[in-house]
Amino acid sequence: MTDNNNNQSKEYSRRLVIVTGDKGGVGKSTFSRALLQTYLDTNQNFAAFDADTSNPQIKRFYEDECTVSPVDIFKRGEADSLLDELKDLIQPTTKENGEVVAPGKSLFLLELPPQSIHFFRLFEEEIGFFSRVEKNLDMRITMAAVINRTKDSVNQLSHLRGFCGDRVDYVVVKNLFFGSQDSFERYDNSPLVKELSNANKSMPEICLPDLIARAYDFLDENNYSFAQGIAQSEKLSVQARIEKWMENFKSSIEPVKSLLGLKDVSLQQSSP
Repeated sequence: MTDNNNNQSKEYSRRLVIVTGDKGGVGKSTFSRALLQTYLDTNQNFAAFDADTSNPQIKRFYEDECTVSPVDIFKRGEADSLLDELKDLIQPTTKENGEVVAPGKSLFLLELPPQSIHFFRLFEEEIGFFSRVEKNLDMRITMAAVINRTKDSVNQLSHLRGFCGDRVDYVVVKNLFFGSQDSFERYDNSPLVKELSNANKSMPEICLPDLIARAYDFLDENNYSFAQGIAQSEKLSVQARIEKWMENFKSSIEPVKSLLGLKDVSLQQSSP
């Protein structure tokens, strides 16, 4: 699908991408890591937040390459700090004389852990997070929902759309580890898709390419970012697999790049 948005008319100066998919093992961390790598490759001024306290993959793979802050979504009140951190990070860094030495950040990524959407919903309802970041920070939120082929995954996406409504943008990510693009029948034929179609709305869809297990395991065993996997010379075949996979990933997100904070960026020419 093309990168259109039936609900948004205003241009925002900042973007927060929240990667979710409440069922464990759908590929949220892989998508988050690849998106972070794309931000690095294209020199984006961004910061990342990792809400997975038990398995913080963003921190494990990328804490040496970008700003990664923890967020506790499970304890009531703890996630409030996210709002304050966003406010602080958008401010430019200045010297005592007022000279700007570094611009404020305008792009942010938050990965939510499995089984956290209920807690995130409570957080949103209690402080009005969506409207607050829009009004006070001139920031639009994109919910990047990674799905597999199961009914549970589709139901969780329907629940997400139900409480977020039109207050955020969406990108649906079909993880091709679970099958070809055409094999997501439960989602394609779901009441949610039919309802949005009847209302002349849509949620843009992209595909997450399948990375062969040997290459994925090599990154995991060495705690390598995708760029480090490409730069290493130990396993030439793995290097080739990862480099081509990142090329395919960047091609796959091209149609929705503005929703991922990459509106004016050329992805085809970017490289680690």
